[in-house]
Amino acid sequence: MILYPPVRFDANEWFIIIVSILSWLTFLLLPRRLSTVNLFIIWLLNGLLAFTLDFSLGVKPFDLYDFGDRPEFEWFDIALYLFTYPPSQFFMLYGYDRWKPKGWLLCGYLLLFSVATTGLEAMATYWFHVFTYKGWKIQYSFPIYVVVFALNLAVYRYVQRYVPKKTDLSAA
Repeated sequence: MILYPPVRFDANEWFIIIVSILSWLTFLLLPRRLSTVNLFIIWLLNGLLAFTLDFSLGVKPFDLYDFGDRPEFEWFDIALYLFTYPPSQFFMLYGYDRWKPKGWLLCGYLLLFSVATTGLEAMATYWFHVFTYKGWKIQYSFPIYVVVFALNLAVYRYVQRYVPKKTDLSAA
């Protein structure tokens, strides 16, 4: 796989940089609620999940959208996978751990985060041209986000329940 530089450094690169910095600054300034193991697993899961889904849907035979300035893999695509996608999951899990919504409240909570993330994607697409849709529509993203948030919650619960607390590196 070849990494290409952006054709031009413009709004889509600035969007990725600014959203990544603001997300990570906010995350780092919040009191610690998630274990190191959970953070690592969620970061890895979401980076790989975004990469896999985007490269399944964004290349032939589907070729539903492009990233950035070109259809090829750019440097800023890595930043998108590692620094822009995972924080939305961290924030959702942070709130879940803090407020512990159950039942219909949990459904509403996941739907609210899915709406917010779909809105962020719409802003990234239509205002900053991070994505160029060729067959994809923004409304397709909403159910994907619902599934991704639910998957992250399931992984979080699994780690909380079955991974021994002594594996938490922050406790060492």
